[in-house]
Amino acid sequence: MRMEILFFLISCLLLFTNHHHLFCPVEATQNLEYPYSFMTADAEKAAARTYDYIIVGGGTAGCPLAATLSQNYSVLVLERGGSPYGNPVTADNKDFFKVFGNASDYPYELEGFVTEDGVQTARGRVLGGGTSVNAGFYSRASLQYIRKMGWDEKLVNESFEWVERLNAFKPDKLFVWSSAVRDGLLEAGVLPYHGYTLDNLVGTKISATIFDKKGGRHTAADLLQYANPDNIVVLLNATASRILFDSSTGKLKASGVDFISSTDGKSYQVSDNKSSDLSEVILSAGPIGSPQLLLLSGIGPSDELEKLNITVHLDLKSVGKGVQDPPRSTVVIESPKPLEFGNIQVVGIIDNSNIYIEPTSYFREINATHKQYLGAIFSKVAYPLSRGELWLRSKDPLDTPYVRYNYFSNPLDLQECMVGVKTLSHISMTSAIQEFAFNVSGNTKMLRFSGSALPENPSDNDALAKFCKDTLASIWHYHGGCQVDLVIDQRYRVKGVDSLRIVDNSIYKDSPGTNPQATTMMLGRYMGLRILQERMQN
Repeated sequence: MRMEILFFLISCLLLFTNHHHLFCPVEATQNLEYPYSFMTADAEKAAARTYDYIIVGGGTAGCPLAATLSQNYSVLVLERGGSPYGNPVTADNKDFFKVFGNASDYPYELEGFVTEDGVQTARGRVLGGGTSVNAGFYSRASLQYIRKMGWDEKLVNESFEWVERLNAFKPDKLFVWSSAVRDGLLEAGVLPYHGYTLDNLVGTKISATIFDKKGGRHTAADLLQYANPDNIVVLLNATASRILFDSSTGKLKASGVDFISSTDGKSYQVSDNKSSDLSEVILSAGPIGSPQLLLLSGIGPSDELEKLNITVHLDLKSVGKGVQDPPRSTVVIESPKPLEFGNIQVVGIIDNSNIYIEPTSYFREINATHKQYLGAIFSKVAYPLSRGELWLRSKDPLDTPYVRYNYFSNPLDLQECMVGVKTLSHISMTSAIQEFAFNVSGNTKMLRFSGSALPENPSDNDALAKFCKDTLASIWHYHGGCQVDLVIDQRYRVKGVDSLRIVDNSIYKDSPGTNPQATTMMLGRYMGLRILQERMQN
């Protein structure tokens, strides 16, 4: 009871302190790219002082974490990318497919890479992380997942609501393709229908989006509106190269970070507040960046580190291990009638399976007078059993590590994928989707597929398996590499190291919910409150 009261008082204090920030987040500026007074690219100035908390990564978890901790303590956020503000690539809901499929054309927003499985994927390289470039679907993790993670349910709900006051919007109406697939899911028996809800429920539902009613994107960076501007510095274009340690007391303690500024090309060192034993370095660099930084800093499997002549500070075998990327299969159907650029609004969760179905739509400019309208339907194996690993490519922090997810290495994952493809086939046969068929001859109509066609016989297991393998792709929900009880403890502190935590989706064993961004933004707020509570007890 005392802890519940403490959390309530912290929440009330933070809400009261920042109520005005909800409407006037920072001092007025004329710089659209830097709307917050505490955003900067001046590495020399940012590194000239010490901080109670140094957060590596201003992404989906890092921004809400920093905003929360800044209420009472000084915070530095090191973000390797630039600002999402004033940038047309991140500003609205136009063709995220184009951006993710051509990451090399968008180096200021994304970093594309190819897994050792040969699958192309990408990660955010911009303040706000993946929330600045993704499809925008907002849906909470299930109650079962929350309990499995051992989180306090009341504090989780409060943290979700804190995020949702700024970043979750009920769609005014469904896009043409979203409406059709919603009806197709129901015709295909993906029941019951829940209408609009943020909850993770078996059946078909509409959920929230991070795009507002005018189509503007709201990212995790928007949660910095809650920050105390006097206590926070957000340094852009700053890539962490290693964690600094102090072992003068006989135990390994994180004491700062080395980083490289892409603004001036120089290396800098920033330290924590030496006057407090409770200062921390917190990694929120995501499921690629956080394990990579541990390894670069000499924390990880000693044999791997020694091969690269990295000084081993702690032989922690599980760093980079157990990573996952839920496999995606996609059918793309050409439409004879116009479709909008439609971000994800609808999901179907199949009963007694690990399959989530989500639609999106877009169009391509064929020439000056012709557009090709396309509706895509994703099938995601939400909780795969196959796991992989991440390891360093080199000692250069700018080199994306090697990562292998071992898709379908567990045969049960392929069986689950086949369930999803069979569902896609059933959906494609419904009257709702047949409305998009083209006239072939006389009264004959057929769907026109762009890319792989769905199996003609949804009972042909060989054809279903082939479709899974032929269309295998990332859904960009990869996670793991710094999992709870293996790399970190239940308070998310790195085992064997003082003053070092990890708060991001690298801690997940399984991906939360239909899309992880809602839960990961919640996690940043949740852990910020937890850390504040810990300090009040000390």
